Amino acid sequence: MHYMHARRGRVYLPQDELAQAGLSDEDIFAGKVTDKWRTFMKNQIKRARLFFDEAEKGVTELNSASRWPVWASLLLYRQILDEIEANDYNNFTRRAYVSKPKKVLALPVAYAKSLVSPSRMSSLIQA
Repeated sequence: MHYMHARRGRVYLPQDELAQAGLSDEDIFAGKVTDKWRTFMKNQIKRARLFFDEAEKGVTELNSASRWPVWASLLLYRQILDEIEANDYNNFTRRAYVSKPKKVLALPVAYAKSLVSPSRMSSLIQA
């Protein structure tokens, strides 16, 4: 929710990467979706997805009680990234969120994934 923070004069984005993209805090405060902003956000989303991919590798190593909420978080946060893309990277005036029906559909998937033990996951990956 960059727009809420920007309205308060706060920017929580990597300054070096903003500069590399040709953007500044003033661009964020202006709240305009430009090609530079889209490119910047595409790169941020790509990196976030790589982090989520890496995180997935370790979820099965968690104790069984912890796996479901972590899987749910991974699935829902991925969907937030999808919503940012669907909003044409406009997170200045449009809030990216997962609707209640989509959350309800994601939770059983997360639960099913949480039931897979580390040894079972290894055998599924190797197959």
